[in-house]
Amino acid sequence: MVKTICNKLVQKLYFVYFLNVVDWVCTVLLLDTGMFYEANPIARTFISSIWLGFLLKCVVPFVVVFGVSRYMHILGINELRFVDMLICFALTVYLAITIDHIVNFTILLQY
Repeated sequence: MVKTICNKLVQKLYFVYFLNVVDWVCTVLLLDTGMFYEANPIARTFISSIWLGFLLKCVVPFVVVFGVSRYMHILGINELRFVDMLICFALTVYLAITIDHIVNFTILLQY
């Protein structure tokens, strides 16, 4: 049972990572139009550098997700429930951001 829960959480976690990368790509594309700005003040410090952005939005999160997914099986059922809540929260946030990017691209195509 715990193994099944872990496998589902790992899949969710990698989906969060995928949405994170989609967010970075979409943000870079929208910023390149000159019609949008980065709303996240922390991301503004590194988003202008493509390599630093790639490192901080793709490489580092992948290493973290990979590491977490390798050791998630040592958690108990209560910890796994808490991890599931955190992952679901992150999924909700990134899905909202992805929808916002879709809306922005739609607006961009209108002009």
